[in-house]
Amino acid sequence: MKLFRQRRFWLLLCIGLVGLGILQQIWRWEVERIEVPSGRYLVRIGRWGKNLGTDEIIAPDESYKGVMLPVWGEGRHFLNPIFWSHEIHDMVEVKAGECLVLTRKFGKPLSAERMAAGEILGTEDRTDPIEGERGILRDVLTQGFYRLNPYAYSWERVPAVQIRVDQIGVRTLRVGKDPRTLRAEQTQDQYLVPDGYRGVQKQTCPAGTYYLNPYVETITPVEVRSHRVRLSDIEFPSRDGFILKPQVVVEYAAQPDAAPLLTVRLTDEGVLHQQDETPAEQLDNEILQKVILPHIRGYARIEGSNFDARDFILAAPVAAATPDAPTEKPVNAREALQKALLEKVKPQCAALGVEVRAVTLADMRPPAELADQIAQRELARVEQAKNGARLRQYRAAQELKAKEALKDQAKSKVEAETRLIQAKTKATQMKEVALSQATQDLENAQLVLDAAEKQAEATITKGKADAAVIDLQNDAKVAGLRKAMQGFADVQSFAQYNLMNRLGPALTEIFAGDDSEFGRLFSNYLTKPAGSASKPTAIPTVTADPSATPSK
Repeated sequence: MKLFRQRRFWLLLCIGLVGLGILQQIWRWEVERIEVPSGRYLVRIGRWGKNLGTDEIIAPDESYKGVMLPVWGEGRHFLNPIFWSHEIHDMVEVKAGECLVLTRKFGKPLSAERMAAGEILGTEDRTDPIEGERGILRDVLTQGFYRLNPYAYSWERVPAVQIRVDQIGVRTLRVGKDPRTLRAEQTQDQYLVPDGYRGVQKQTCPAGTYYLNPYVETITPVEVRSHRVRLSDIEFPSRDGFILKPQVVVEYAAQPDAAPLLTVRLTDEGVLHQQDETPAEQLDNEILQKVILPHIRGYARIEGSNFDARDFILAAPVAAATPDAPTEKPVNAREALQKALLEKVKPQCAALGVEVRAVTLADMRPPAELADQIAQRELARVEQAKNGARLRQYRAAQELKAKEALKDQAKSKVEAETRLIQAKTKATQMKEVALSQATQDLENAQLVLDAAEKQAEATITKGKADAAVIDLQNDAKVAGLRKAMQGFADVQSFAQYNLMNRLGPALTEIFAGDDSEFGRLFSNYLTKPAGSASKPTAIPTVTADPSATPSK
């Protein structure tokens, strides 16, 4: 009875343990199991543990209750819901052409001294992220997928800065040393600061894509390509009292080295407006309104007043200033004014960082009271010039006809000489070809003759050799027969032996006895020849070759 009770105890114990194991697996796989799909991640939140400080939001380790900093990626995880709660978030995607600026929500707060000094960036140790400071992080996240704890970080998407090949980048540093600490001898320009100090940097950025933290630094693209703009609000008085309003086309470009200085001097918002297609865009263009237009307007009034209005309408050559001046190529009023404006405006704009490459006077409308007189005079001048051109054209046509006749004569002479040379050359070539062909045929015939003689000699030699071989073969056969006959009494016995040796195997089954009819036909060959009784001869061994010597 006692043994039965012990067995029942152990049986119940085993059943209980198995049941507990099954319940534990059910609990683990049905209650604790968490499946995190691809492209998402899990944030753990502790329910039990030590309380966090009043200004803390991230638990330092699992002994505290609150949000854990490390996140778990996609896959299968197990969490006890009694001790943990969780949240599943989508991964943060950073697309091409943008970056992510992170702000730490946890850590030590920035000191008042550092903030007063202009430091607004927090620090973070990659090896120990818990230790660090709150604030904006300097480094940005570029294209990719990231698992960011939303309780620990906030983020802001910032587009990347594109600097084209026809642009230059102007850097503005917002975090760094205080430029007020620079001594006067250290600064070469009062608007720009050296590297490491807050403000517009002297060093520019080449073309490329830049992923920047806008709270640390910015890059402003400045076009350095050539611009052509038509200015329609330029006017100046002529020497004879008329007001002229020309269309002035200016080609200019910002100097790459002066791009930072232009940005500081000309802009109010830190962005240089360089569009100039429409009048509204020209009004917003700082380079035009503050550099080029004031100089063009001023020097156009000064230089334009040295010419009469008709000089621009008729495009008449401008006379030399003094009689003793050297004679040069005539230059009309437009070209003279263009050259004067370019010489005056170019150095003034270059000092401000703008390169003026060309100044062109386009359309110029004359005053109405002068336009008719100038038009009539211009028509008469054009007609006179046209008649002179026609006269020159007729003379040129006459000279051309004479030259063409001489040219045809010379051409015919050259063609005749060419045909003669070609005929002589062709005859010489044909003669050389025929002579070469005959020489080749003679050489070929001689080769054929030599080959025939050699072949005849080879044939004769081969015939003699074949005859000698046949003689030797015949001598060998005769010698064999002679050697074979030495074992027989006479030629008849040798012939009888060879006949029987050949017919013997075939007649074995035919002969029933010596008295048969068929046997008597060969009885004469089966009797011993006369005279052979006194000298018995051994029967030679039958061989397949008659010329072989029989054994004795």
